[in-house]
Amino acid sequence: MDILEDLYYGNLLPQEKCAKFDDEMKELIGLLNRNEEKLTATLSAEQKETFEKYKDCNREISEICERNAFLNGFRLGARIIIEVVITKKADR
Repeated sequence: MDILEDLYYGNLLPQEKCAKFDDEMKELIGLLNRNEEKLTATLSAEQKETFEKYKDCNREISEICERNAFLNGFRLGARIIIEVVITKKADR
């Protein structure tokens, strides 16, 4: 099976590589969670609801940015391959 077939059949999951966290990332996530717990402990029910909506919007923005970065990187890689192939043919 070639790489395009693997991608089509779901055998390649590039997003999984993004999910592997190094120690620095784990530390930052822990800090983020601790600070969120401290903050939400001080909020009223209405403020907590507003904060949840804020986090949902922020999550959506992050997902859009990650998707766009993936697409742009994939397109750049394809353009590089095309240029390499064209240059190689021109050198012959």
